[in-house]
Amino acid sequence: MSNNSWNSPAQNWRTEDQQTSYPVVPVADESFWLQNVDITASDFPHIEPLLEESLSDWLQQNAALDRVGKANWFLFNNELKPLVRPSRAHDSLCEGVQIVAAEALRLRHATEGRTQSKAAAVGYSQVMAMPLYTRNHQQCFALLACIVAPEHPLSLNELEILSMYYAATFYKRFEYTYVADMLYSATVVEREAQRRSVLFQVIQRMYDKFEIDALIHEMFDIVDQMYPQVRFELLVAQDYETTIPRVKLLQLQSPLEDMCVRSFTTGEVAVEVHSRSEGHSDQMETAIPLMGKQGVYGVFHLLSEVPLEEEDLELLAVIADAAGRTFENAKLYEQSKLMNEDLRLINDISKRMNQSLHLQQIFKFAADELLQVFGADFVVAMYLDQEKGVFEVIDGNVEHLIGCTVDQEEGLTGILYRDKEPIILSDYCSNRGVDSVFMRETGACSMIASPMMSGGEVNGAIFLGHSDRHYFSYDNFKLLQVITTHIGLAVSNASLHAELSRMASKDALTGLYQRRYLDESIKNYQNATYSGSLLMVDIDKFKAVNDTYGHQVGDEVLKQVSRVIQRLIRDGDIAARWGGEELAVYFPQVDKSRAHTIAEEIRIAVSEETNPMVTVSCGIADWNWKDQDVSVESLFYRADRALYQAKHSGRNQVCLDLSLRP
Repeated sequence: MSNNSWNSPAQNWRTEDQQTSYPVVPVADESFWLQNVDITASDFPHIEPLLEESLSDWLQQNAALDRVGKANWFLFNNELKPLVRPSRAHDSLCEGVQIVAAEALRLRHATEGRTQSKAAAVGYSQVMAMPLYTRNHQQCFALLACIVAPEHPLSLNELEILSMYYAATFYKRFEYTYVADMLYSATVVEREAQRRSVLFQVIQRMYDKFEIDALIHEMFDIVDQMYPQVRFELLVAQDYETTIPRVKLLQLQSPLEDMCVRSFTTGEVAVEVHSRSEGHSDQMETAIPLMGKQGVYGVFHLLSEVPLEEEDLELLAVIADAAGRTFENAKLYEQSKLMNEDLRLINDISKRMNQSLHLQQIFKFAADELLQVFGADFVVAMYLDQEKGVFEVIDGNVEHLIGCTVDQEEGLTGILYRDKEPIILSDYCSNRGVDSVFMRETGACSMIASPMMSGGEVNGAIFLGHSDRHYFSYDNFKLLQVITTHIGLAVSNASLHAELSRMASKDALTGLYQRRYLDESIKNYQNATYSGSLLMVDIDKFKAVNDTYGHQVGDEVLKQVSRVIQRLIRDGDIAARWGGEELAVYFPQVDKSRAHTIAEEIRIAVSEETNPMVTVSCGIADWNWKDQDVSVESLFYRADRALYQAKHSGRNQVCLDLSLRP
């Protein structure tokens, strides 16, 4: 050291009359685990407040000892940074004390030095320092130093004993702090364990719910039990209907200043404290977003007269997060149930429709099923006649519309045909827009309609209506679109089957139906209608035509006569080749007098339009529901008998069956 005045040899100048009894520091019992707890080098930067507090305790406990009380004590950390100094008056002495402390740290034991100038000038002559070491690893964690006056001297042994007592005081406070920290940590761990247990039970209770109403009731019960002082409501932003009073619709059109809208938009917790009039405590308002993986479903809105702690808000946020995911799972579960039900319904309808190849049966089944599935008031099923370009109402519960036709470009039907997309109307009564025969005739306010599709083309349409406004949902809209696609396929299959049946039932030469098809058609009409007439047509002297002109010309004459018949009969009449040169026509719900008129037109036209010219003889018979014998065979028998009469009465004429029928 450069200043020798601070480095005099150590002297033991304590006299016998100055002997003082100091407390004996007990040796730590190794069996007591707490006394084996120690600080380490990593703790040194954090123990300075503890060192200062321990020095205050030590000075207070030794205040009765003059030589301790009269001395000026300094405390340094392990890096010789001053922690405690006597007063500002002695700041100038601190540097000298640091030098002695540094020497004590180097020698690792108590060291002293004498003053001749600075310390003497203020009445002090002796400087002493003692390093303090940790219990287990003997690392220096502080240095205790002092300046004493000549009249109150201290020996190095006394300083060592005092330093040991200070170390004991420090470790006592350290042990107390250690135990307090342990107890606090245990309390925190216990509270955290309780919190986790509560959260686990809460989340488990919510995850057990698969119905949304049950989940919401469970959430309310949980929050009511945990925070009875909090008023709580759930604001939902989905198309969700419930009878729970505390579930309300979130008004998203509200300004962003609304904390609930802000929380829903940002996905963050919003807290506001509202000051109230004197005598009333402040009110705390909190909005916590109800979030799932796919989005935000609503907001928990809380009002509390008692401020919620940060831990409470964290707990509520965790509950809200669990509730959001559970709410989302419940929604997905309900959607999956609806989807499964829809798929089952679609599969059932498709299966039952495909069991029939008759258009009329398919349309009737589809109309009846859709009326029940959607709970509609009105339904019509329409089929598109491609050749005529019109939609015809085939079935439905609006009787006066059945059989009516609508142009494929007209009104809502035209929109369906052009866009090939379904339509939903929520309030046609207030906003009519495009004219609709269906809506006008039924007086419905809500409607969903969808085109029936097959091969990318429209082949029909389904209209469903209800008297209430906003009756049909978007899910109804989507379901109808899927179902009508399957109906369209069934209609297309039935149409193809009917077309193939007609082609298989047609005579290759004349283009008329074969006799078998005519027989089946008459039988069906006799089961479904009340009357009808049968015309038998025979080409006169057809064998002579074949013999004179050849069979090729004979075939051409047969085709000419067939074309005349097809031109002069109605669309619903059935013309067939009976056999050879004999032809037949069935007129549904036509009596024999009207059939006679048509037969005369055919007879005249044949004689005028055939080349080579031929004539025909005709026989007519009819039936009605009053006949005792209503059968295909009896009808053919009587018509053939009338034809025989025309042949044997000179040919080229029409004869009626005049037999009496009960």
